[in-house]
Amino acid sequence: MEELQSLLRYYNLNHLDDMEVAPWSKQYCEDEFPRYWQVVYSILEKLDRKLRIIEIGCGLGDVTTIPCYLGFDKVISFEKNSEICERTVRRLDDLFNRGNIVNNQDYPGATFYESDLLLMVNCAYADLADSKDEYMTLMLDYYNHAGKPQYFIMEVIDSSYTRDNAQFPKHIRLSKEDVESMFPKYKISSWETYKYPINKKSKTLYLIEKV
Repeated sequence: MEELQSLLRYYNLNHLDDMEVAPWSKQYCEDEFPRYWQVVYSILEKLDRKLRIIEIGCGLGDVTTIPCYLGFDKVISFEKNSEICERTVRRLDDLFNRGNIVNNQDYPGATFYESDLLLMVNCAYADLADSKDEYMTLMLDYYNHAGKPQYFIMEVIDSSYTRDNAQFPKHIRLSKEDVESMFPKYKISSWETYKYPINKKSKTLYLIEKV
């Protein structure tokens, strides 16, 4: 983990102009990487490298570097912002010669995919739903369009965060009970990745597994 962190940190510090289009990636210039990044690494390093991975909302590819570094050959990442995507392609080419895995389009579109692991972290799509039921349905649609994979790594705004916030409205804040209701009879593990007021909001990362 430390080797990849060092590699990515060095690259980011030498490409600070990338942060102008994706300022949230500035956290990958720091000595300590975000908790969700560390958790994703710890999950993926234990899994079969033959798994087919789909990543939603890859941004500049900071999380995408994890499966690339660990040797997963079958990775598809989606980023709808064309300016960010162009930089992500260059970054992944520079680091791993893997720029071809990034798709500049909305996920999923009209396409159904076959995958073994769906990855969605550091993303919140408040503009795509008007109620909690709609938002939960959206998350399930993402999962279904990925072929109902064995694993779903999903980070969400936690319902324990109760302050008014237009960027993260209450209808996209999910509790453990909400996630369990979406995936009954699945094995669900969770990690607290952000906690208000230490952080600006509270977030939880879930590993949802078929049993």
